[in-house]
Amino acid sequence: MSGGNCPETPRQKMIGMMYLFLTAMLALNVSGELLQAFQLVDNSIQQSTKAVDNKNNQLYAAFEAAEFANPAKVKDNHEKAQQIRAAADTLNNSIQELKLLMMRTADPSPEATLENYKGIENQDIAAQIMITEKGGQRSEELKEKIVAYKDLLVSLVATEDTALIQTITNSLSTEDVEEKKKGEVTKKPWESQLFEHLPLSASFALLSSIQSNVRSTQADVVAYLLSKVDEGSYKFNKVEQIVIPRSDVVIKGGEYYAEMLIAATDTLQPPTYRIEGHSAEILENGRGVLRIPANSIGKKTWRGNIIFKDPNGVDKSYPISHEYEVVQPNVVISPTKMNVFYEALDNPVEISVPGIASSQIRISMTNASYNKRGNEYIVKPQAGKAGGKSIITVSADINGQTRRLGSQEFRIKRVPNPIAMVAGLGDGDKIRKNLLIAAGYVTAEMGEDFDFDLKFKVTQFSIGTYRKGFYTNEVSNSNKFTEAQENLLKGLAPGNKVYIEDIRAVGPDGRTRKLGSITFTVD
Repeated sequence: MSGGNCPETPRQKMIGMMYLFLTAMLALNVSGELLQAFQLVDNSIQQSTKAVDNKNNQLYAAFEAAEFANPAKVKDNHEKAQQIRAAADTLNNSIQELKLLMMRTADPSPEATLENYKGIENQDIAAQIMITEKGGQRSEELKEKIVAYKDLLVSLVATEDTALIQTITNSLSTEDVEEKKKGEVTKKPWESQLFEHLPLSASFALLSSIQSNVRSTQADVVAYLLSKVDEGSYKFNKVEQIVIPRSDVVIKGGEYYAEMLIAATDTLQPPTYRIEGHSAEILENGRGVLRIPANSIGKKTWRGNIIFKDPNGVDKSYPISHEYEVVQPNVVISPTKMNVFYEALDNPVEISVPGIASSQIRISMTNASYNKRGNEYIVKPQAGKAGGKSIITVSADINGQTRRLGSQEFRIKRVPNPIAMVAGLGDGDKIRKNLLIAAGYVTAEMGEDFDFDLKFKVTQFSIGTYRKGFYTNEVSNSNKFTEAQENLLKGLAPGNKVYIEDIRAVGPDGRTRKLGSITFTVD
């Protein structure tokens, strides 16, 4: 396979035309509602990338089937394909981290996400992070990663396949661009094209375009490696039928799921499946999927045949059967805090799989670390990941194989600010002078809807009031009233206003928060 065998789809052409059109509008300094168009282009590029991801998944599935049939011939190219997958994932994740850094710089609010953030029009943040800060180190590191990925792909392609090599080189180019101004030819650095004098939404669209090129070139080279395996030369003396259940244990009310295939099946000539009492769905890769509702508990057995044509075109029938068990659920898998992890906190999560011992369960997660404490997993998001996501994936060792059982997505949020209070009273309340003086200190309490037992300590505040028409205030550098503040409070009369302001508090993460002011009316 080469670049010449991969013409652009109509959707890809449309995205490319939109990208060129919007880039031209930027050159004309067009702004306003058109900035939103860059987000639309970004979304379109990401949708196109998802389609390429599906293609990659099909290619790797084809590799697995080919290696199963002929390991000695396919293993080497399959390992190269896996090497490409790891490199592509690493580069894609690095670009995603840069997007999150820019987004959090533009909009540090806890609710901000890559799909919804403030500052899409900002033309300084991308250049600041990628060019100004650290002497442009981030841009240089990104270029080095792209070049390393490009070199890896080119190294796996034969030198005579020039069309594919040219496609890879063009798609992953980090070269400077020549510009002609007033008859003089100059070079515009690669990083300036992506981050300088561009709104943030435009830089995001350009980074998404690089991610799309990473996945597209991955698909091109993996398909090329697969094409180099001569499926037509396989000599089979045995065709083996395979049944791959998602699990041998099913919860009542759930669903038994199994994939069926003939090893080394020709994907252009998929088999058919005849299952007693059930119908099977045929996937694009030729695999059959059997779904049986689990309505009653106990051991179950199903039987059937896979029909496949031999080299002479004659239908051959291969009997298949499998046994599984439906069990009554007795353990609840409990994600905590409405699928939210709070940054810098220990977030408890209970994870269990009915019918499988905890020692067999394997946990992995993104953007967070964890440790096991009793029956709970204590999850702690990585610093600076607020606004992003963490995905917990659960696998289990079953029958000598590690099987992926499912995953759960959690949003990562910043811990909300606590509420400043005195004697259990807050902003706008009335308070007796003696109670106010006797309270003696300012506390910082989390809201009633915040489930964690989290402690903040007030480190600074001021107390002020109007006396004889003049505003007077006193400052404390702790959570306690100073003697000067108490003397100020002793002079209050019913109806006077007391203002507690400039309140600072420190949380478990050691970071200082500025809290809202409190206004009391003396009762």
